[in-house]
Order: sequence, then C-alpha cells, then structure tokens
Amino acid sequence: LDYGAGNVRSVRNALGKLGCDIIDVRTPEDLSKAKMLVFPGVGAFGSAMERLQSMKMTEALVDYVKKGRPFFGVCLGMQLLFESSDESKGVKGLGIIPGNVSKFEVGQSYIKDSGSSSSSSSRRS
Repeated sequence: LDYGAGNVRSVRNALGKLGCDIIDVRTPEDLSKAKMLVFPGVGAFGSAMERLQSMKMTEALVDYVKKGRPFFGVCLGMQLLFESSDESKGVKGLGIIPGNVSKFEVGQSYIKDSGSSSSSSSRRS
C-alpha cells in the first residue's frame, strides 16, 4: 500500500529480493485486485489517517482486512488498525482492532526475553 507514509521503498526492495511480484496499491480499485497487502508506515497516526481518508482508502482497507484476506501491517501500518492512538487524540483509526495505541511507560519492561539472544541460523545468509 503506497499512501505516502514512509518506508514503502524499503518494503518494495525487501519483497523484490525475495522474488515477489509487486504492484503498488494506491486506490480502492487497486486494493480490490490485490492478492495480498503489505501496509507499511512511518510518521504520525493522525496525518496517516488523514491521508488514507483523502485517498478514500479507509472503507476499502476495513473491508479487505475483515474479509480475512492476506495482510501484513508494519509499524504505523499496524497501529492504524486500532480504534485510536494517544499520539493523535481525537483521531479515529480504522477500528479493526479494538483498543488504543499507547506509549510504553518509561522504566517498565513490556517485552520479555523470548530467547532470541541465544538463537542461531541453520543456513548461511
């Protein structure tokens, strides 16, 4: 999904290296034809929602995700699925995921050690 919110080129490059055929989604019509969707994003919650609304993408995105179609939200793209965000008070998100995106409290650890510090690769990259 290319809606002008940041890291689209990085996502395109990564998927291209994996051999994926990439088609930019910029309209609701493009989205209806998509086989799967990567929803990237960098920036502010409110500005991104404003951009999606101006592109008339909000309803199409909600329909796409609620139908269970393949979808991957990256950073801001994932946050926009929620109902709201502390970052942009009063701005409604897509509302697909119930809840509000809020900032972690300073000094509190929310992410537990998953053991990744001891992981290893079985093949060379």
